[in-house]
Amino acid sequence: MKVRIFVISPDSGITPEELTITIESTSFKGVVKETCFGAMVEGDDAEVEELTEFIRSKFEYSVFSKERGYPIGDKRICRAERGGGPRTGLYQIQYEAELLPLISAALKELKIKPGNSVRSKKVIIHPLNSLILADLIERKGHIPLTAMSVIGKLVRDPSIDSPTRNITPEDAIRGLRYLSVEMPSGIRGRLGAFRELIEEAEAAIICNYDISFGCGGCHHTDSLIYIVKSKGIPYLKISLPRNVEEAKDFITKIEEFLGKVGDQQW
Repeated sequence: MKVRIFVISPDSGITPEELTITIESTSFKGVVKETCFGAMVEGDDAEVEELTEFIRSKFEYSVFSKERGYPIGDKRICRAERGGGPRTGLYQIQYEAELLPLISAALKELKIKPGNSVRSKKVIIHPLNSLILADLIERKGHIPLTAMSVIGKLVRDPSIDSPTRNITPEDAIRGLRYLSVEMPSGIRGRLGAFRELIEEAEAAIICNYDISFGCGGCHHTDSLIYIVKSKGIPYLKISLPRNVEEAKDFITKIEEFLGKVGDQQW
């Protein structure tokens, strides 16, 4: 079971209703929910991935996507159940959505179209919950290693009462592989939870975000970056663009990096 979100670039002229109707007109058999930023879907892994490729091919430069951790309608993060407030992950989406017009314009000018379904290398990203990085990596045909994929497994584990608002003793113990016992258990626990991503990473893209939210805003991220660099895997360090020219350079560097990683030129 997989959950995905689709975020519309604010300058595209596409409405969440239009996007939702497009999804519902396909053969997708899972759950579809219209949102303020676009849409969310939940269903069989293969069907969700097939739908994602279709949406990217139809709305080439206007709709961006990443995996979501929590199931649609999960009461643990439902605003009605929590007494109001923003949904988990909303601030990160809101922050990145403001940059999507730049990314969209750059992709269009560079004539970069979504790639095929081949998933070659596993690329860990920073921030771990970045929509932009996850989407661009998938467009190139690679697998983004994100916090959402780990959270998706944790929230479906019946032995954890309230993931990911707490950590298990096992997470903290696994974190000892990377940090000393003197480090706060919360930081060790986070790194322990993300151990799978660290171990599987074959490359990394580290982006300098002025603001990060959720797991990406925790102080464990400095340790995560250090650990990833220490693995000796190829990595790209890059800054977010502030105009279209910078966005073109941003995307070109990512494309070239992922191309070399895919061709094993490192």
